[in-house]
Amino acid sequence: MARNNNQIKLAEALREFEVNGTVFTAEMIVEQTVYKQKSVNKYINEKLLDKYVFHAGSRAKYRCEGIAALSNEDFLAVMSQSAKAKNKTPEEQFYEKLIGRSLDAFTLALEVYNRPSMKNRVEAFTIMMVNAWELLLKAEVLKVDGYEKIFYDDDRSISITDAVKRRLQEKDPVRINLETLINLRDQAVHLLIPELQSQLSRLFQATVLNYQTRYKNEMGNAPLSGQSVGMLSLVLDGPKPEIALIQKQYGKHTANSISKFINQFDKTAKEVDSTEFTIPIDYRLALVKREDESDLSLSAGDEGEGAIIITKTKDPELTHPYRTKEALDEINNRQKVEFIKSGAFQAVLNKHKVNKQKKSDYRYEIDGIPRYSEKFIVWFVDNLKQSNWLESAKEFRRQQLRKKK
Repeated sequence: MARNNNQIKLAEALREFEVNGTVFTAEMIVEQTVYKQKSVNKYINEKLLDKYVFHAGSRAKYRCEGIAALSNEDFLAVMSQSAKAKNKTPEEQFYEKLIGRSLDAFTLALEVYNRPSMKNRVEAFTIMMVNAWELLLKAEVLKVDGYEKIFYDDDRSISITDAVKRRLQEKDPVRINLETLINLRDQAVHLLIPELQSQLSRLFQATVLNYQTRYKNEMGNAPLSGQSVGMLSLVLDGPKPEIALIQKQYGKHTANSISKFINQFDKTAKEVDSTEFTIPIDYRLALVKREDESDLSLSAGDEGEGAIIITKTKDPELTHPYRTKEALDEINNRQKVEFIKSGAFQAVLNKHKVNKQKKSDYRYEIDGIPRYSEKFIVWFVDNLKQSNWLESAKEFRRQQLRKKK
């Protein structure tokens, strides 16, 4: 098991290199794993070279292609020392089918939602997304508890409600989000109408990101490796639906159901207060000297009348333009203290807990890929001027690696 865990760490390092477009060396892998260079060279030459790892300009430098799309199980199979392919048990085969069908349902949910001409896309997304979660959670139950636990005594497959209860804690925002989605599916006639799309899109976006995270935790690779992250952007801004208009168009019963849902949805969002339940749409006002630092621009208008508010939501791809390799290159271009290698860079991120910041002024994750801001680059370069600042981070990293052994 320890060996498998070490190989998964190797997979994670290679995935990061591939996603960030990093040209790497065996030494860089050594810095991020528990392996010695001799073992790394052996794995590359005997298992990965010219399949997933390729020379980049010289025999000592490499690039990755295809590792990001491999699950942990796929990678372990590639790394297996056995000359014979392992025969999979019926449970392992069924597990893979559940995962595969779950991913198909997830992809289809995104595809139908991104068809503006499809009038029932809200309903179709809800049904397919619930199905994707149901299959993923049943695969987890199968893997942890065995084949029998995904069936009732009468041989019927367990419901998604029971699968949720077995795999998610009661107050987990992910569970609350999913249970809300299940409720929407069950009451599709009343609740899944186009007028609710701006409200529901915030719930849907959280659902998609939660699925992506859980799939990656289960399989190791992202569910849409190599595909456009734009398909994940589902949030639509807009006003709350007017109940009077809904009653006029759909009838009193539907209007009452919609009103109850919106009130409960808003109440739950405040109580849970988590982006794992719903993605908020909010703007922050601040008086700043530079317009490009603001979310909103205010203009007084002629003679103080006709004030205009121009809404401008910040794009994290603009506020955090540097990927890992680009951030490291930028730091090295700006400072003359010491050439920073990938391992030292990661050591700083770990010591100062920058890696744990999913949405901050320094670091912002987009589709699971870290991006870094100009503020982070300045912070890093300024701190390099302190004596022993970098060395203390390296020592912190070395102590972490010793604990893992």
